[in-house]
Amino acid sequence: MESKRRGRPPVLSRESIVAAARHIADTEGMEALTVRKVAQALGGGQASLYRHIADRGELLLLLARDVALHLPVGEEAGASRQCMVDYWRDAYDYLARHPWAARIIADGEYVLDEAAPFAASAVRGLEELGLRGEEGERAYRALVNLMLGCLLNAHPVGHGVTGEGAGGAGEDSSRTGGPAPGQQVDRGADFAWAVERLLCGLLG
Repeated sequence: MESKRRGRPPVLSRESIVAAARHIADTEGMEALTVRKVAQALGGGQASLYRHIADRGELLLLLARDVALHLPVGEEAGASRQCMVDYWRDAYDYLARHPWAARIIADGEYVLDEAAPFAASAVRGLEELGLRGEEGERAYRALVNLMLGCLLNAHPVGHGVTGEGAGGAGEDSSRTGGPAPGQQVDRGADFAWAVERLLCGLLG
């Protein structure tokens, strides 16, 4: 006869629930994320989670707040153009470790105060570089859109093609600038390159 599990039930908190939900989303995707699955990961039943959250919608809100809260903030973002590039590359790398996060941000369903420190630091840095007022705010929005586009667009149209006829059959990839067959493209490096070029255009 199977013995019953003894001991106290696991102590739940919103922090432990978010951590379990984040792990499931990171490893299995958002489609796999359910209240039942989170409860199972924590060793309890759904009823125990409903004492802390109302439904899956609130679970997604908690995840969105968590990812916004942990966006990297650098106080030296405006020290130089390269510091600004590094600031955005850090944010890109962070979101890339949580593939579901960019979609939540891009969908715009949640407006989160937790993201304010990241935004404020970026805008302040842009001001220090000379982009003030509305120009700095527009630059910030352009950089956000660039980052989300690079994260969400896993297979850009014309990927590896640098010009008319480039990348055709038998053409040397070292001349076209495209990746060799089977070569993994460093998308983070591509993003940093794009940020640098965008800043060059904005700052002159």
